[in-house]
Amino acid sequence: MSLQWDPKWEEVVIDVEGIRVKALQDRITKLIACPICGVGDRASYFFSPRDLINHLFAHTSRAQRIQVVAPTTEPEEEEEEE
Repeated sequence: MSLQWDPKWEEVVIDVEGIRVKALQDRITKLIACPICGVGDRASYFFSPRDLINHLFAHTSRAQRIQVVAPTTEPEEEEEEE
């Protein structure tokens, strides 16, 4: 018996309520790897397709919080009429 996990990855299409994503899934444990995080030491693995989709939404919400700040312009002073 081995104490190490030796995954056998296969590419699958995850479909949750019309959201389709290609991801890697282990043939034996059925764990799904996040396609953004990848596989390896810093990867994220999920037991259900819904958990993967929720994780992917977390990736997009982090990206949406990045704000590009444009330089502000001073409002032009209105000319006083005499």
